Amino acid sequence: MSITMELLYHYFVGPPDPDQWPEELKNNPAAGHGMYSFEQGFRLGLLLSAEALFPELLRP
Repeated sequence: MSITMELLYHYFVGPPDPDQWPEELKNNPAAGHGMYSFEQGFRLGLLLSAEALFPELLRP
């Protein structure tokens, strides 16, 4: 894994935290953390694309 990806992962996702997982995945740590990681990555991707395509919308 590249150092950039590793830094972003640790900053946006962090260590496993069952309180962040969907209720139905509390008993499945791999799936719970995977789902949370995917959600955070998707959210970050949307924010980056919005900034790239419509920078005037995100600035006051």
